[in-house]
Amino acid sequence: MSFYNQGASNGGFYQPSSQFAFPQGSMSFQSQPSNAGSGNDGMTVSPDPLPVGILNALSTKGFPHEPPLLEEIGINFDHIITKTKIAFNPVNSKGALSDEILSDSDLAGPLIFFLLFGLFLLLAGRVHFGYIYGVALFGTVSLHGLSKFMSNNESSSPTKLQFFNTASILGYCFLPLCFLSLIGIFCSLDNKVGYFLGVIFVSWSTLSSSAFLNSLLQLHGARALIAYPLMIYYSVFALMAIFV
Repeated sequence: MSFYNQGASNGGFYQPSSQFAFPQGSMSFQSQPSNAGSGNDGMTVSPDPLPVGILNALSTKGFPHEPPLLEEIGINFDHIITKTKIAFNPVNSKGALSDEILSDSDLAGPLIFFLLFGLFLLLAGRVHFGYIYGVALFGTVSLHGLSKFMSNNESSSPTKLQFFNTASILGYCFLPLCFLSLIGIFCSLDNKVGYFLGVIFVSWSTLSSSAFLNSLLQLHGARALIAYPLMIYYSVFALMAIFV
């Protein structure tokens, strides 16, 4: 009843009495703009919407800051070209063997090289796809375990040897043997000339792969030691290309 009496005495407008009034400073409301996900002016910036339409749906357009699809799945064409060049010229490759290249575990190039090797053998009348991938898998597992034992654990290198790093190195350095199988399409390699070419291409692959692993494992004066099992590994593939 006191509410209505006070409201009536004030011209019909209710004014709370002192016993119901909030004390000053007891409750305050402040609104501050949120800067999360916004620019410098405090306003939220939303990404540009994707274009609509049938033609845009069939295109490869995406968000402006979205990385390319090949980069998301780990295929880097710059690394593929760089590692292929190193496999071609392992003597002058010390400057190109950066930590980023050594830690790359790309397998796109090795798969292409193994397919080319099997295709060239097929054109020469030899079907060895099962042997190729079987020897490649068994040899990669064996050489990876051996390389882990030989690695310098006390080194301060930021790169660490992983299985796919070993597979990538062995696969890229397999490229010279593809030329050996290509020569086998046009002429027989089961002669002295073929044996000589086999030694050259096996030595080429061994020199390339040992340069990679020597830099990755931080070996000092042990390149010949790691090159010996690599030479045996690549010699098996050379025997596939030479003998019928």
